[in-house]
Amino acid sequence: MILHLCLLLCWLPLQGLEILDPEEVEYIRSHAAATVGGSVTLDCGSIMPTIFIWGFTKPGTDNNVAVAHNYGQGPKLQSQSDGLGHMQVPVNTSNLVIEELRKDAAGMYTCQALYDTDEGARITFYFTRLDVEDD
Repeated sequence: MILHLCLLLCWLPLQGLEILDPEEVEYIRSHAAATVGGSVTLDCGSIMPTIFIWGFTKPGTDNNVAVAHNYGQGPKLQSQSDGLGHMQVPVNTSNLVIEELRKDAAGMYTCQALYDTDEGARITFYFTRLDVEDD
């Protein structure tokens, strides 16, 4: 479903992009921990993707909401990110930085990264479970 969401959301900017094998998707999982009021950097790969979408899923739900994206035109934060802390995507990266963390920031973060390579499009999902502990 997440792959379909990415492809649907990315349709307009990717009309000229050919995905040779959409079944070839890479999944990378990690875990991070931070304290309330602190900060954390969530990784979305070491190479800047052509397009990325950061999503957040609150524990106990299946609702994945977009909190940041770039669509190839620079990072944009979504209003859904307001209750989690102060979010930013540093220049020339796809990493998500959350400062002044709130307890509600705990959950699963997903970065859907689309890479436009010479061999065609490649999609990687970076899943990071974030635990936020009291200070």
